Amino acid sequence: MRYALGALIAAFVLSAIPATAQKTATQFYMDYQAAFAKAKTIDEILPFMAKENVDQVKSTPAAERAKMFGMIKMMNDYTNVKVVKETKTATGYTLDVSATNSEKKPAKGTVEIVTEGGAMKLKGESWKS
Repeated sequence: MRYALGALIAAFVLSAIPATAQKTATQFYMDYQAAFAKAKTIDEILPFMAKENVDQVKSTPAAERAKMFGMIKMMNDYTNVKVVKETKTATGYTLDVSATNSEKKPAKGTVEIVTEGGAMKLKGESWKS
């Protein structure tokens, strides 16, 4: 009886403790945006990338990675990025985003985030100005 009462009290106490809040896809993407803005090498953003993208980067000769990252940085010149809509999908999330391009014109994009091993990863982005 004493054991059952103790187990019941423990279960009650544990259920009263709030679960650690998991990041939303929007929060994950904004964290990625901040890391991307600061990154000097592609290795700094690999933890955010989907496995297939990481594999592609790692298959690129080390000498060419810097050039590849420079091109990615040049093409991804958006500022004031905001997530307009977050939609759950079978494999993760799709984000509809808005931003300002380098010409100070509005741009819209779609971001695909997948869940791999319980973690969110960036699979791809597409933008239209």
